[in-house]
Amino acid sequence: MRGYLDTQKSRLGTTNFHQIPINAPKCPFHNFQRDGLMQTLVPKGRANYEPNSLAEAGEDAGPRACPDAGFTTFPANNERNDPAEKLRIRADLFADHFSQARLFFCSQTENEQAHIASALVFELSKVTLDHVRARVVGQLRNIDEDLAKRVAKGLATDLPARIKPAKAAIDMAPSDALSIQKDDRPDIKGRKVAILFAEGSDKDTIYKLRTQIEKAGGSTFLVAPKVGGIPVSGGTLKADGQLAGSPSVLFDAVASVLTEEAANKLSREGAAVQWFMDAFGHCKTIAHDQASRVLLDKAGVEFDEGIVALADFIKVGTRRRWDREPKVRDLA
Repeated sequence: MRGYLDTQKSRLGTTNFHQIPINAPKCPFHNFQRDGLMQTLVPKGRANYEPNSLAEAGEDAGPRACPDAGFTTFPANNERNDPAEKLRIRADLFADHFSQARLFFCSQTENEQAHIASALVFELSKVTLDHVRARVVGQLRNIDEDLAKRVAKGLATDLPARIKPAKAAIDMAPSDALSIQKDDRPDIKGRKVAILFAEGSDKDTIYKLRTQIEKAGGSTFLVAPKVGGIPVSGGTLKADGQLAGSPSVLFDAVASVLTEEAANKLSREGAAVQWFMDAFGHCKTIAHDQASRVLLDKAGVEFDEGIVALADFIKVGTRRRWDREPKVRDLA
């Protein structure tokens, strides 16, 4: 076999070059490669990395290095270290796996910490091996005890023993620069606002709102049940996107300019109700006229400082309303 992996891959076009008969080694070999061109083997079991702990669950853990015939470092010593032995040395700092994680977690707002804990619960809920979940939570205790307790509670499991770190984490002063919410701006500059309208909506109101937003440094995106020229009060207006294809998750804030008739009609359309439900659930500012109240009620929108009249939108801005979150979901 040629000596350079990159040469094999470029000439033969595959990481599986060792399966080509002319290139195959005479001695048996095993690896974790599953994909790529010219894959002719049929790997069994789900182990595709090493080390793993699948054997603890009674599963095939895959190939392991042979202590007798596996790779060993050439014993010659030509490096600048103790001539009595060949060493590969890293600074102790390389063993500190938790200080930065602790700094990051401690720098977040309470809401952001709840998001982190909930995200860990979400991902670990997909893990089918109990001992793996326990190991992860045991490692979390090296970052923050409260974080580990919240994740364990979210998984409905007992708090496992703390796993001893290679190097204990050190406490550092929190940094506001690491928090997205602490660095949030209340203004509209650089933000994108969706304006929902339909047949009969007041064109002047839409134009006035759009002008205010753009003057404040934001941009607007007109959303309607249909694209093209829609008859509105004062002429026709073309939408930038169709309602079902322009979900509110794409925008920093939303506003609606509707007639009572259009709002009642949209309240029977799932896409319109979901549009407001998602905006409320994602803690976004929602500006509305009086006619849109029926849609907001249908979407389960509870009024707070982020649910405002159109005239107050510029003053309120597009800041996310994180204090709303307990109304819409349970976090760890």
